This record gives sequence, C-alpha cells and structure tokens, in this order.
Amino acid sequence: AIVFLHGSGDNGPNFKRWIGSQAFVKKLAAEGVHVEFPTAVPISYTLFRGRKESVWFDRLEMDPSSPEQTASVEQSVGQLESLLDDLVASGVLPSRIAIGGFSMGGGIALQTALRSKHALAGVFAMSSYMCDDAAVYRLLEEPSWSARSPPLRIWMAHGANDDFVLPAWGQSTAKRLSAVRGLEVS
Repeated sequence: AIVFLHGSGDNGPNFKRWIGSQAFVKKLAAEGVHVEFPTAVPISYTLFRGRKESVWFDRLEMDPSSPEQTASVEQSVGQLESLLDDLVASGVLPSRIAIGGFSMGGGIALQTALRSKHALAGVFAMSSYMCDDAAVYRLLEEPSWSARSPPLRIWMAHGANDDFVLPAWGQSTAKRLSAVRGLEVS
C-alpha cells in the first residue's frame, strides 16, 4: 500500500484526481497496490491569516528556520499513524507500506515515518523539508535509531527551479537525515 499526501490547501479526493490519473499510479493499481489519499483535518493556518485550511500542520513562516508548530505536526502524525494501523489491521505488512507526498504532504510523511511504530518500507518526499528545530530530530538521537533494522529508506526529490519551497531547504533536510544511523536517504 501507498499513502500519498497532498500539499497545503488541497485535499485527498482532489489530489487523487490529479495524481491518480498519472500512468505510474495506474500501474500500481493494476499491480494490486492499494493507494490511499487522505485529507488533512482543516486547521487555522497562520500563513493564510488564520483561515481554516486543509493543511497537515501550521507554519508561522515558510523558511525552515521558523519554529516548528509541533502540536499541529503531532495531530497529523496521529491521524496518519491511525491510518497505518488500519492498513496493518487489514493484513498489509508494514514492510509493504510506503508513505509520502508533495510539498507539505512530503514533510508530514517524513515526520510520520520517522515517528511510526511500524517498520515501513519507506517514505518519499517531493519538494519537501522539515523545520530546523523539528522535534523528530531529537527522537533520531535516541539509541534505538542506531539499532533500527531494517533501516528506513527515504527518497527525496526537488525541482531545481522551485521558487516556493526552495531546493536548498529540501537538501538541508536530506543532508541532516543522511547523518542518522538507521536511515538510508537518497
């Protein structure tokens, strides 16, 4: 199974219409891979002047040096961990589940996979990053991460001309995660 997460202001059904029409997603479905497109619970989003938006977490500013709004991250991680629990309960092995997304969806996918109790097959993030002070970085310093087996596989990609989510932000997250034992980042 794949859990595919939308970017800020979007929703699962709309993202499914867009991504679900792509040849690679159609091929996954033809091969029997179940693809989930959940929707973030709408919250007051500071960047949209406090308007309720379907976003995975709040942000004070886009720049990764802006403080992480950890409570909102943890709320979405809980929502997604519950979805992972449901997939596992339905008979899908955690080692056969990947979670990922685009922009903010990729950021929360990283947060979820890094915190999950399930040993997932991997995580992917496109045009995504985590805040410099993300609480999950402290979790990665715990000894249990160096003993993780198998390692969590992380795939990150970024468009070179992205002027909204800067490629340097994603590269910085990837570099920082690459230094953690128990993670394989490409």
